[in-house]
Amino acid sequence: MGHFVLLILISFLQYSSCKYIQCTSHCSQITVSFLQPLSIPFQCQENQKLIYDTALICMIDYRIDYDNQQIYINFQSTNDTEQIFKEFNQAEALIQSIWLGFTRDSDQPNITHRSYSCSTENDCARLFYFNTIEYLITDGRNTLNRISSILYNHTTSKNYRCINNLKSTNRSSVRCSKGLCYAHSHDHKQYCTSDLTPMFFSEIQYQIPPLASNRRELVEYKCNKNHCNRNSTIAKIHHLLLDYTNWQQIQEKSSSCQQILSSFIVFSLSLLFNLRV
Repeated sequence: MGHFVLLILISFLQYSSCKYIQCTSHCSQITVSFLQPLSIPFQCQENQKLIYDTALICMIDYRIDYDNQQIYINFQSTNDTEQIFKEFNQAEALIQSIWLGFTRDSDQPNITHRSYSCSTENDCARLFYFNTIEYLITDGRNTLNRISSILYNHTTSKNYRCINNLKSTNRSSVRCSKGLCYAHSHDHKQYCTSDLTPMFFSEIQYQIPPLASNRRELVEYKCNKNHCNRNSTIAKIHHLLLDYTNWQQIQEKSSSCQQILSSFIVFSLSLLFNLRV
């Protein structure tokens, strides 16, 4: 029995070491350029011991400014698992917001903001940034340009129609010569709006392990192409955003602590059964 208790203790310590991790935290906001997105300033580099906290969750906020080609980074850490994770077994969470202005005259800059939290390994938030940023500023940028080209025509043509699902009219398609086509994926609104300011906004929330009830994929935009707010176009935009976020690949590479916990439980039960036999 003594050997059994020792083995359980060793397994438990392995699991516990995965729960508390080292996180970059004591570091002021960092600004890096698209030309050197991995060039972290000396005071925040990995060999600087004073920047670390021991915590349950590592966190990072980073804002990608596609107009100025700058990235603004904030590292944090927390022990408040209930606030960050919706379920006890969660290991990663991402909230991503995208704003596109379509035109140079727009007051809306082209920006992506990401908030990522993890409990998978030491400095996992920093590693997530390193593993994702180059894709976002190259392939991701091309994907955002593709979205813009689908939704916005830079010519002054007003010869387009919009899908209309307002109850105030029976027409499913209306001419929109003095406005823009509007679409909102969650509210299921599609109509011609009198607002002449083109815009695009998207917000997603993903978790590992995935939680269908908390998954969020919102798209809202105003566009100026013929029937650009139809359901098939909204679906196409959703697909492009999945490519941009690249979450499926992130899931496949995830090394969640749940794997260790599962192995611990299976191992313990198996050993207990063998001892009883």
